[in-house]
Amino acid sequence: MTDETGPANTSVTVPGTGTTLELGDLRASIAAELASELSTPEDIRKRYGFTKGQWDQLRQNPMFKGMVMDALKTFRGPLQAGARITKKAEILLEDTLPDLYNIVKNGETPSGERIKAVQALAELAGRGKKDLPEGGGKQAGFTLNINIPGGAPVTIQGSSNGSGSSDV
Repeated sequence: MTDETGPANTSVTVPGTGTTLELGDLRASIAAELASELSTPEDIRKRYGFTKGQWDQLRQNPMFKGMVMDALKTFRGPLQAGARITKKAEILLEDTLPDLYNIVKNGETPSGERIKAVQALAELAGRGKKDLPEGGGKQAGFTLNINIPGGAPVTIQGSSNGSGSSDV
């Protein structure tokens, strides 16, 4: 992150340790990865770029410990297998977002692939094409029922394409 004064400093020093961690290091996704056991703790440490000292400090942080405990309840609790699979898939999907971003920003990526990547990001962000209800949006129409006292009811049906029918 940068501004007119240069790179922003987003790191904090853990009190009493002298060890520096980035603000983003206290992420629930790291705790969820640990709890889901998709990777070993050492692999997670390396993937996020922590030194061993930073990793040790993070693991001792009370807030982070709370995140791990919450994640353990999710992954080892009474959830159904489907819910656990969904959570794990969400974690894996989140890990692929930087790759998708790189596809979009890489000028050497073919335009069609870049457009697909932008569409995928839009869909993930909830900004993609909205799903229409079954049969919705395909044709608009109406039904008009007229009840005349002492006479037979009249039903008129119409649609946006100009065709219609009536029962008299």
